[in-house]
Amino acid sequence: MRKAMPPLITLAVVALALILGSYAWIYYTRAPWTRDARVRADVVTLSADVSGRIIDLRVRDNQHVSKGDLLLQIDPARYELAVLHAERAVEVAQAALGQSQAAIAANQALLRQRQSEETRRRELKARSAISNEEWEKAHTDVTVAEAQLLREQANLGLAQANVNLADTALRQAHLDLERTRVLAPVNGYVTNLLTRAGDYAIAGSALVAVVDSDSFHVSGYFEETKLPRIHEGDRVRVELMSGERFDGTVESIAFAITDRENLPGSRLLANINPTYTWVKLAQRIPVRIGIDPGYAGRDRLRAGTTATVSVVESDR
Repeated sequence: MRKAMPPLITLAVVALALILGSYAWIYYTRAPWTRDARVRADVVTLSADVSGRIIDLRVRDNQHVSKGDLLLQIDPARYELAVLHAERAVEVAQAALGQSQAAIAANQALLRQRQSEETRRRELKARSAISNEEWEKAHTDVTVAEAQLLREQANLGLAQANVNLADTALRQAHLDLERTRVLAPVNGYVTNLLTRAGDYAIAGSALVAVVDSDSFHVSGYFEETKLPRIHEGDRVRVELMSGERFDGTVESIAFAITDRENLPGSRLLANINPTYTWVKLAQRIPVRIGIDPGYAGRDRLRAGTTATVSVVESDR
């Protein structure tokens, strides 16, 4: 019996090692967890819609801002003058429109008078009371009055178009003046602020970056062999490299990643790599994870930090 004990112990140890090894293999290759995860957030890059010198910078680096807060002010003097000029242009265009309307009213009255005279002369001509020349003159006067009315109606159309253009220019001037104030579009944190008061802002150039504090989430990159055990709505546990832990929920799983072996060739034909790698590694698929709204440390999260994600509860 004593001689049989060492082989039995050895067999038991080997069996236990095989069982533990199989569990470890399954855990590391199939269990839905990954160390390759990152905290993410949307970053809104704010640019100037108009050009000008920055006369007031209301924020500092890493400051929290609320949606609608004033971030910076571009010198509005030139745009205020543009508004005044546009207002005067609207007044001139409206005055010209009024003149055209008055001219049309006068020409309509003149045309009615000429038509009345032409009607009376036609009746007199029928009774041979006047000569043909007098009737023809009355008929010509009607034709001239009609032409003048048409010309004034055309002028009225041009005047109305000028009023519309002036109104549009005025709205654009007001918009440009309004855009000298750069406001925060989201709640968040100003990050990497390099803009200073006195800088000249060029329209379209980036001035301020704001990290959207309401958009924080975790992107976990899971191996494709683990995806069958991950579903939308699954509860997960997230552990940051700093030691903080919090819960989350699987929101979505990416539907595509880049195929590095299939690059576009000539005529957009597939350019397949002729070599074959014998050791094929599992591809990693991004999984978006929403952070538990009740997590008290949400305001201390930093986008780009590393995390470990484990699926702890599945609704399947």
